[in-house]
Amino acid sequence: MGLRRNAPAALALDLAAGRRRPGWLGWLLLALGALALAFELLGFAAARADLAERAAIVARLRAELRVNEAARGAGGATAEAERALEAAPARKVAAQLQADWPGLFGSIGAAPAGEVGLLALNADAARGGLRLSGQARSLEAAFAYVGALEAGGAGGALREARIDSHEWVEAGGMTVLAFTASALWGGEERR
Repeated sequence: MGLRRNAPAALALDLAAGRRRPGWLGWLLLALGALALAFELLGFAAARADLAERAAIVARLRAELRVNEAARGAGGATAEAERALEAAPARKVAAQLQADWPGLFGSIGAAPAGEVGLLALNADAARGGLRLSGQARSLEAAFAYVGALEAGGAGGALREARIDSHEWVEAGGMTVLAFTASALWGGEERR
């Protein structure tokens, strides 16, 4: 088929621009990424091998411990007393960590504090004591707040709440009542 003589020239309509071929910078970044991936995979493999080695060591030590405990047998009464003495500080820390912290903070948060601002909070989980310092606009507001703490709000974690001391102070150009209060908290009675 031949071209006709008076035919118009073909239109070059390229509505989708051709893609540029990636340059050397793109290939370099790809190579660097692949290299970084290889290093991370090597690190992962090394960490996995280290973890497997540590697990084997733990299993071996547990087996040795079982053998040693079986060998001790009846002569373990004094060893039990020594272990109990050594474990006492750990039990004390565990008791503090297992204290009802959410209940304590829930009770403090549930008490309406419209006219009271808390400045400091000191909780001793071992003794079950709570000491807080605050400021109130009036003596009645301070007593109402401490009464609301003892009433318990949602959890009722606090008991025997009382104001230990109070005094009128100047703060920010106005006179407020600074007070300290204490309460007991925890599940069982502590003395």
